[in-house]
Amino acid sequence: MFAMRGLQGSAGMRLGLAALAVLPLRAAEDPDALFLKARSLPKERREEAKALCRKALERSPDYHDIRIQLARYCAWDSQYDEARREIQTVLTRSPQNAEAREAAIDIEVWSDHPHAALRLCEEGQARDAKNPLWPYRRARVLKSLNDLPGAYAAVQSALLLDPDHQPSRLLRDDLKELLQRSKVTLDVAYETYDKTFDPWKTVSMSLGHRFDLGTAILRVNRVQRFDTWGTQVEADAYPHLGEGTYAYLNAGHSEHSIFPRSSYGAELYHNFPAGIEASLGLRHLVFSEGVTIYTGSLSKYHGNGLYSLRLNSTPSAVGSSLSGALSARLYQEDADTYFTASVGLGVSPDQPAWSAEILRLRSRKASLGFQKRLDRAWILSGSAGWERQEVLAGLYRTHWTYAMGVERRF
Repeated sequence: MFAMRGLQGSAGMRLGLAALAVLPLRAAEDPDALFLKARSLPKERREEAKALCRKALERSPDYHDIRIQLARYCAWDSQYDEARREIQTVLTRSPQNAEAREAAIDIEVWSDHPHAALRLCEEGQARDAKNPLWPYRRARVLKSLNDLPGAYAAVQSALLLDPDHQPSRLLRDDLKELLQRSKVTLDVAYETYDKTFDPWKTVSMSLGHRFDLGTAILRVNRVQRFDTWGTQVEADAYPHLGEGTYAYLNAGHSEHSIFPRSSYGAELYHNFPAGIEASLGLRHLVFSEGVTIYTGSLSKYHGNGLYSLRLNSTPSAVGSSLSGALSARLYQEDADTYFTASVGLGVSPDQPAWSAEILRLRSRKASLGFQKRLDRAWILSGSAGWERQEVLAGLYRTHWTYAMGVERRF
């Protein structure tokens, strides 16, 4: 009897140990555990994450959070039809599921079906008319369609339902800024030389407007140089020419000799992969004779900075004038707030009337500047620049430039 009891005790212990060994396996196959593991996997293991979600759904088909996450995984991999099927399963079983409807809206936007996304927003609002989520999501879709007035009206509807809805308030402020298509700018500059010239003064007033095809700017420059005042009128345009390509066009005219009688400029810009932008262009200035400056730039966006190299060449009868500048723009809290710094070198040929020798005159320059957005409408800017110019072989002068500007957007 004692032996039998010992045998039974030993068998029971083995069964108990076996049950304990199975517990971790069952815990690992629990839908919550599978879902947690799927969400912890990196992007490179997305297929494994989807497999874990499907396995969890086999055990718990009505676990809507898992099915919604699976739909998002599929959409991120451009498997839009499968994503729609998974979301439709959730909405069929739970029509009031706001998270599923939001995911459905995202899927239609990502798959380039914004009008289907708008219908989903309307369906959500019809089911839950007091929820600011649906006019807010409608506003986001309309913004993606570049219907800024419609987006603004939609987000205002969301804020009527809930004035404290933070996403809607942020979107409203963003749309207010985007709807500001015009700007007026006042710039003043003061330049000094340690020899040769008296101080130069410049006042510029410009009016710009952003059209659907690009931005146009009209500017009037009023300058005092050589004890006389002169006026120049300029027009700039930045037309969009396609995906990643735009141009800069300029034309100017003046009746005063301190300016070129006419000036023209054109430059083509293109954005390449890896945050690289390049340009080629020219400037043509008409004084008593015409002067053409060829220019080009190479820029790289890295982190919160834009770093650029610009080269200029001016052919002439006595040789080419060459100059180059390196600049950096370090962005702060938004695209309109930044610091700038630049350094440059130049070499220009000169043939004095009293000599047959061609002199290579050199210049060096550096500058610092800033631009600061004060609020949604006002922007302040300022800069200071230094230049050491060789006016004759071995004879230099120092040139300082100070500038301030204020811009009002509306």
